[in-house]
Amino acid sequence: MSSREDEKLSSVSETTSVHLTLRMIMPGKEVGSIIGKGGEIINSIREESGAKIYITDGSCPERIITVTGTSDAICKAYTLICKKLEDVDGSKAKDRS
Repeated sequence: MSSREDEKLSSVSETTSVHLTLRMIMPGKEVGSIIGKGGEIINSIREESGAKIYITDGSCPERIITVTGTSDAICKAYTLICKKLEDVDGSKAKDRS
């Protein structure tokens, strides 16, 4: 392998170890479906994604969800959160019909 290829590989491995933080704002009434009873859903998302996830307290109409970790962990956490929200929306639509 050439030294140029080695540089590219080391550059890729360095970027995956970078920790990032992303925040999203959600209506307070929707956050409960992500937290789950006793925090079981959010704890499952934390464990499966490997990301650190913090949710502000419920005293505001909007809650901030902070997700910190590697880009892969953040992507996995956001994917799991979105799937959960889709599940909740889908069940609401079925209830209305």
